[in-house]
Amino acid sequence: MNRFIRRALIGVVLGIVLYVAWVLWSDTARVADAVRGYAWSSVAIALGLSSVNYLLRFAKWELCLKWLDVRGDGPEDAPELTLTRSLLIYMAGLSMSVTPGKIGEVLRSWLLRTTDGVPVTRTAPVVIADRMTDFIALVLLSLVGISEFQEYLPVVYVSVALVVVGVVILGSPRLCRAILHALERLPGVGRIAHKVEELIDSSATLMRLRYLAVLSALSVLGWALECVGYYYILHGFLGVEASLALCTFLWSVTTLIGALSFLPGGLGATEGSLALLITRLGVGVSSEIALASTVLIRGCTLWYGELVGALTMVLVVRSRAFIQGEQAGERDAEAEGANTSSTSKA
Repeated sequence: MNRFIRRALIGVVLGIVLYVAWVLWSDTARVADAVRGYAWSSVAIALGLSSVNYLLRFAKWELCLKWLDVRGDGPEDAPELTLTRSLLIYMAGLSMSVTPGKIGEVLRSWLLRTTDGVPVTRTAPVVIADRMTDFIALVLLSLVGISEFQEYLPVVYVSVALVVVGVVILGSPRLCRAILHALERLPGVGRIAHKVEELIDSSATLMRLRYLAVLSALSVLGWALECVGYYYILHGFLGVEASLALCTFLWSVTTLIGALSFLPGGLGATEGSLALLITRLGVGVSSEIALASTVLIRGCTLWYGELVGALTMVLVVRSRAFIQGEQAGERDAEAEGANTSSTSKA
């Protein structure tokens, strides 16, 4: 198995182990008392809603590939990118959710290059468009009840500012290139500037307002399903009362807090803020229930995605298209090395 893939899978396992260790450290006896009599059907519902969310996110991925004309961008002898392989590649990227800003999900571009010969620079901006539209969706959903919790308006303002700045810069190739050329003078930046410039056109395509509107609509629907999942997770505990509007606000705002912290997967920031807020604002929510519900919803969203991603990554790297792509890459590298050697001798 490729060394990068092996390290990625090890990272997933270590992340899960550390998270479980944190849960065990957080007074498991009291948490166990909180889940006694819990309606576990709520977990099944939350997992089902998360699954639908992942399919909606895959639809975003497919739309971006279509708008970038990716299926016509690979070598002539490359295999046709089927919907099934595209789905597996997308799901494999979920294993990189526990990275700062989920930037590790650019793994999909690397897998797509190996299986279908599509340049990484062609599809890497899809990750940016995905994050942008996620921010837009979370901001819109957080507006539900924000008037009652105006102390969290700064989180919304910062998120909106980041989206606007990102769309303006990435949506204007001329401005983007001007900034890039200005940064070329910085030590170390010049070496990678030409590679980054190759991303500009793809980024500008996906930043078109009509495309952003479609992707944002899918993001709103997907994140709304996770909010409903949190609602069901909470109401699996006896005596808990929390409106769907409150659950929508809390899940959206705390997810934004996690994203703005730039911690891997928002770990710690999302959990801490969510557990604290639901204890203050929910009815019948003790500190034990707050912790248990937070662990459950993160298990049904973040860690469920990590598990699905790890399993599908194994399927991708064992597929014929991936193995053939790696072998072709090794042959190209050997040929390039031989050419370099012959040139130096001459």
